[in-house]
Formats: sequence, C-alpha cells, structure tokens
Amino acid sequence: MTNVWRAFFTMSAVLLGFLLLSVPFVEPGSSAFVISVASFVMLAIMFVASAAFIYFEWDPFEDLV
Repeated sequence: MTNVWRAFFTMSAVLLGFLLLSVPFVEPGSSAFVISVASFVMLAIMFVASAAFIYFEWDPFEDLV
C-alpha cells in the first residue's frame, strides 16, 4: 500500500510544481485565481496526507487481507 501513497505523493508534488509555475501568469481576483487557490489547497492537503501516511506506514486494508 505504501506504493499507492508514494504515487499520490509524487503526483501531488508534480501538480503543485506546475501550479506554482503558473502563478506569475494568473491575475489576482480573476476566476482562474480562485480555481488556482482551491487547487493548491486540495493538492497541499493530499501532499501532506500522503506524506503522513508514508511516514506512519498506514495501511487502511491491513485488517481485510
């Protein structure tokens, strides 16, 4: 299951990188800015959560197998 969390971690890191590269081209106050901020929040939560799951070696399906 750790491979799944690492995939989520990597994907969110790459998407956060792309989002940070687009910051200079987004006008504050526009609808694209609001979408960018909402995307940043969701990706940041996924990034931190997957990092925590990897660190604590959490496996949600451990009891089922």
